[in-house]
Amino acid sequence: MRGSYLVALLLSLAGMMLLDARHRLFVWAVPRRAAVVLACGVTLFLAWDAAAIARGIFERGWGGALLGLEVAPHLPIEELLFVTFFSYLTMVVFTATHRVVARRAVDA
Repeated sequence: MRGSYLVALLLSLAGMMLLDARHRLFVWAVPRRAAVVLACGVTLFLAWDAAAIARGIFERGWGGALLGLEVAPHLPIEELLFVTFFSYLTMVVFTATHRVVARRAVDA
């Protein structure tokens, strides 16, 4: 189904945002700092993608789940959402892990 990957990414991102909001892990803990860190992560991954595309390593996929919109040659719109989700997920997992480890250290 065309666009289903985009829908899956949006739902996953929404779920991550709800988890973050519930536990105040990343964006809801310190929004300004989180925005800077998230922007740095997205920029890093997009630069990585651009370098790989320029070298011919990455090409646009032609699966039926893709919407078909490109923001640049061989860079589908889904990739922007994926790198955003991946960066956000990484920081939520990092802060949650840090919180658990810190709590165990206090309890020990």
